[in-house]
Amino acid sequence: MRFWPAPAAAITAQPRPQTPRALTHQIEEGYLVALSALRLSVKNGIIMRILRDGAAWDEQESADLARKAIDTLATELRTNAARLSDDSVSAAPSPRESRSALSKRDLARVRRKRDEAERLAARSRTLRGVVEKLEAARDDDTVVRDLAVRARDDTIGELMQARLIPRAEPVLLSEEEQRAAIAGVKADLQLLIDERTGY
Repeated sequence: MRFWPAPAAAITAQPRPQTPRALTHQIEEGYLVALSALRLSVKNGIIMRILRDGAAWDEQESADLARKAIDTLATELRTNAARLSDDSVSAAPSPRESRSALSKRDLARVRRKRDEAERLAARSRTLRGVVEKLEAARDDDTVVRDLAVRARDDTIGELMQARLIPRAEPVLLSEEEQRAAIAGVKADLQLLIDERTGY
């Protein structure tokens, strides 16, 4: 147990900021997230084709869906990267701000602005790297086919789960019974409103 105050250096010492992960690692993680989003997009496209158009599974059309999804996502990420790059430039301290910062508060503000500008620039670089990987994936038939087949398998799994959910026989009501049921629901809702509001 210490009976004397700690030295000032021990009190004011700030933890060292963690070094950012390597750019290649961040790009790899971003690419994995993008692939997951693409699988979901392709799966939704397949479901829409099956339910809306009544179309059967076609690997070539699913591959075209995958390429279109890749193009859409790459365009969106490219736009975000350009916006982040612009934000990085506007977030950085001006040369005049950096030169005139003399007090601790001003120096801390300049340092925060530099850190924010670097963070935004790093995110922009990461997104640009993900876009490059997506564009390479779009031209790789193996990756596109894998996206389409995995989306098909996910679709089949979801449809099978939906079929396995037990369903009760539909209850057929006459128009008069439907009106009475709706009136009962409205009466129950009015009771709940009255209990909540106290009127």
